[in-house]
Amino acid sequence: MTARRPNYLGIVAGSIVFWLFGWVWYGMIFGTAWMAAVGKTQEQAMAAGYTPMIVSFVAGLFVAYCFDNMLWHYERGDAVKGAQVGFLTGVCIAATTLIISYSYQGRPVGLMLIDGGYFVIGFVITGAAVGALRAWAQGRAAKAA
Repeated sequence: MTARRPNYLGIVAGSIVFWLFGWVWYGMIFGTAWMAAVGKTQEQAMAAGYTPMIVSFVAGLFVAYCFDNMLWHYERGDAVKGAQVGFLTGVCIAATTLIISYSYQGRPVGLMLIDGGYFVIGFVITGAAVGALRAWAQGRAAKAA
């Protein structure tokens, strides 16, 4: 195995992809259903300002860094492997954690599906983006050597 070198381009790009997917998922597809499930109005959601968006981008950096780190341990860290890692992480960790937490909180099943789906699908595309850029960087490094 080679020395561990984070692919910062992949990490930042992964966070951007995850953030943009969240904007589409919650802003364009499930926004109304999500707000109804959490019991908020549009005005209440807007009162938070930009803070949730900044927090989600920073959290996405941690998600993308984690995927980059996991992919380093595979012989082949590409988009397909990144999507696989994202899927397994989304289903086995993120969605199941939400299901446990939301079950105890008595949250609606619809909210579990919206939030769980966001993490599973978001992790798949984030992992794919991180993996694709990791493979690209490794290919460039190999050509330069």
